[in-house]
Order: sequence, then C-alpha cells, then structure tokens
Amino acid sequence: MAHVFHQLYYHVTWATHSRAPLIQRRWRPQLLQIMGEEVKERGGWLIRHNAMPDHAHLLVRLPPTVRISDFLGEVKGATAYRVNHQLSPKFKLHWQEGYGILSLRKAELAKVSRYIEEQEEHHRKGRLSALLEMTEILEDDWPQGLGSPLKGAGGNRLVPQTQA
Repeated sequence: MAHVFHQLYYHVTWATHSRAPLIQRRWRPQLLQIMGEEVKERGGWLIRHNAMPDHAHLLVRLPPTVRISDFLGEVKGATAYRVNHQLSPKFKLHWQEGYGILSLRKAELAKVSRYIEEQEEHHRKGRLSALLEMTEILEDDWPQGLGSPLKGAGGNRLVPQTQA
C-alpha cells in the first residue's frame, strides 16, 4: 500500500483485570519496552505509551491494512504473556476485556502525547480527561436516528441490510 495516503492515529486505553493495581513501578519500564516491541512487530508505529498501576495508554499510528481489533488483541495478549514469562511479577498481569479507542487528527497528537507522558501527575492532581481514560462503554452514545451497532444492525443506516 505504498501509494495510499493515510494518517490513522489512535489513542487506546485498557485496564488491568478488575482494575487491580497489577503494574508495578519497578518493572513498568520493561512493560513499556515489551509493549513497544509488540506494536512494531504487528505493523504499528509507536508514538507514545505509558502505564499506571491499573491501566495502560497507547498512542499509535496504524496502516490501513491493519485491523484495529486484531492488532490490539494481539498487543495486549503478547504483552501480558511476555511480562508474565520474562519478568515473573508477584501477581500475574491480566488485562480486562476490551479497550477504549479514539481516532485522532495529526494536530491533536502533541496534546495527547503530553497527556500520556504526564500520567502520574494527572492522576496525582486529579486532572484526568474522562475521554482519554475511558476503557469501556458506559452508555450508547450513537447519534439519534442512526441506531446503534451495539443493539444490532436493524435500524442502522451505516450498516448495509442483508437481502432476505
């Protein structure tokens, strides 16, 4: 896809299982190194990443050939596997199912990157972005009249209807 123009940037957040504080400060640098390697291995370009005791942030650029859900499932799975086998933490690292993801414009990258870099300060001071910290859907926020893919494609004009 050398002749395809794309600027596909994503901010992703996911939590540890049950939001347990499983990520320990002493091996967090190794976790981030492993995460970066797994992103690259799967065709992504790491822009910024960070982790708190109970969640991780990833700012990444992906080519249009990469299926986002597969990419994230593989990065999360491989990262937990490698941490558990290479770093042998006191409590096994398990990620919560799912993630929160936002697509970004190139102009937003510096601000989101800074937010990720300053995670500890944001948490210490209680200055968190609800949107950038979201790891699961709390309510259906699809525009009225479009229908939601979460409720099936029945009334969703964005999803083609199958012929009976």
